[in-house]
Amino acid sequence: MNPFSLLHEAVEEGIQTGQHFGGQLAVSVHGERVLDEAVGLNEPFQPLQRDMRMLWLSACKPLAGVAMGILLDRGQVDLDRPVAEWIPEFGSHRKDRITPRHLLTHTAGIRGATLGWTPRPWEEIIGTLCYIRPEPHWVPGEQAGYHVDSAWYLLGELIRLIDGREYGDFVREEILLPLEMERCFVGVPDELYEEIEEEVATMYDTSSGIPEIQEDLTRRESVTCCRPGGNGRGPAREFLLLYEAMHRMTGGEDGILTAATAQTLMALHRVGMVDKTFRQVIDWGLGFMRQSDHYAPGRTPYQFGSFASRDAFGHCGNQSTAAFCDPEHGVCAVILLNGMPGEEAHQVRMRRILDSLYRDLELAP
Repeated sequence: MNPFSLLHEAVEEGIQTGQHFGGQLAVSVHGERVLDEAVGLNEPFQPLQRDMRMLWLSACKPLAGVAMGILLDRGQVDLDRPVAEWIPEFGSHRKDRITPRHLLTHTAGIRGATLGWTPRPWEEIIGTLCYIRPEPHWVPGEQAGYHVDSAWYLLGELIRLIDGREYGDFVREEILLPLEMERCFVGVPDELYEEIEEEVATMYDTSSGIPEIQEDLTRRESVTCCRPGGNGRGPAREFLLLYEAMHRMTGGEDGILTAATAQTLMALHRVGMVDKTFRQVIDWGLGFMRQSDHYAPGRTPYQFGSFASRDAFGHCGNQSTAAFCDPEHGVCAVILLNGMPGEEAHQVRMRRILDSLYRDLELAP
């Protein structure tokens, strides 16, 4: 008997209806791996493998929160110190009050600086962010709105200035390798690309009914550029190691972070605020989204399903991914799908998948 029959049925339905061609599924319960597999295809006649490096999109954003937590543990950063004290040019146009805490909680008011998927030199990106204007009448910390990429480039620059290493190198050396996430990167080094090219999974736009490869997400320049808010790649089975580690640390065990700092990251730092991007109330930790479905059950986007506890934390990625820990139930899960079917269709699809997982685990009321 298949213990995950409902989950498999939900994923298979997405394949049959053309929303995705395949996916990687990884789940643990109280530290025990109970699911680790790939289903469907990567490309025609090519099965998707468990070790293929899939794109996480915004689900990689919490890595910046963990990176800042490492600097917190080392006494190298103050989350309430203005960003402009590290990057003086950033203080122009009334941005002098924005702090790392505002960046991590999407309350900085620079949502408009969405830089897209076209790779650009790092210095050019940071220069652009220094001279943009914040949203009119926005008081940092008093309003909320999801920042697609601007805040994450700035966090990456802060880490580079404080530590001396490029963001991708810092994350790789301080988070991914210590957690044995060896096949994972935020920006694959260019010199490694040819070695791993065959392992880079394909992402598709399936929103029109005629699937098209998302060239902007899969060509070499995109795979190798460092995009802190959206270019994490790796297998679900390794991505899950991050949330298993966070589960242990928030439970009181020191790891790559002290338990106290891990608990600080997951605490509620933004509560009951309407997110002007998603147009729903969503709570936030530091770099991690908190389960907020209780504010508008079934309507709040990018949640961890209908049955996750209110202590659940993690992050989802644009129309394709979900990665989270639900400490109350001891569940850590990563779902990576290779089709982007449009916002509305994705929200229905992922909610059904995650709800099916909880039903299979007999955790749904």
